[in-house]
Amino acid sequence: MLQKIGSKARKIAPILVASVALTSFYGFAAQPTPTNATPQPINPIGQPEPIEGINWQLTQWRSNGQNLTLLKNNPITIQFDGKRLGGSTGCNFYSGDYQRQNSQLRLAGELISTMIGCSPEVSAREIHFATILRSPDLTVNRTQNRLTINYTTAKDKGTLVFTPAQSKLQNTSWKLSSITTRSTTPVRVQPPVTLKFTNNSVGGFSGCNQYNASYQEPLNQLKIGAIASTKKACATPQMQLEQSFLSKLATVQRYEINQFGNLRLFFQQGDRSGVLTFRPQK
Repeated sequence: MLQKIGSKARKIAPILVASVALTSFYGFAAQPTPTNATPQPINPIGQPEPIEGINWQLTQWRSNGQNLTLLKNNPITIQFDGKRLGGSTGCNFYSGDYQRQNSQLRLAGELISTMIGCSPEVSAREIHFATILRSPDLTVNRTQNRLTINYTTAKDKGTLVFTPAQSKLQNTSWKLSSITTRSTTPVRVQPPVTLKFTNNSVGGFSGCNQYNASYQEPLNQLKIGAIASTKKACATPQMQLEQSFLSKLATVQRYEINQFGNLRLFFQQGDRSGVLTFRPQK
């Protein structure tokens, strides 16, 4: 379900699984920014530094001369791909077309969002941020690993400061608990299937063999590269589980870590969609 942020108009989209999730919501495939990335050289005078390809997280918000307290558990992010911007407002995900000319930035259409229920405090902050993005008076500047958006709206004037966001998946380990498709009930998984993310790769035990692959994490999208595995033969049930898991893992499009701390990977195999659900591995 989509809506225009800050307005009552709404658009309805098919729900693929029994949760609020938009498969491939953003539609861009920017590269993740390593947390240890070296600063980029400053562009020649008169040439603005590129803002695309980085997941920016809000680290300072100054409104009408006052610093607003950021909600640590509900970070606000923004990302650009040259045509579309998108990110998280702290609870929901948003996206929209934009245009940039030198330092001038403005939306080039509607700003749409998911409709997850949020606390009053988070909802108010989401509306405030969306109002800023819809303002016709925005300027954006990047200096190495710092992105600044200056804005003026009918109610306030201020500055948003962003820095590259850290990966939520890096150095985490998970154990598969269930596989769910749109037309079936969750299938509990035995033997254990594991998933571990490092700096540039993901791997683990797939039921019979060890596997590994590269991955990209633009925003809450997740793109798995070609999967390699060992070639051990196992009993038929294990091989069937492994084949099912790896084929679905290869088609994952986005992820979320829910309120219970579980990792959910949303996959799309042709016209079949579903979710791989993992619990933290201790």
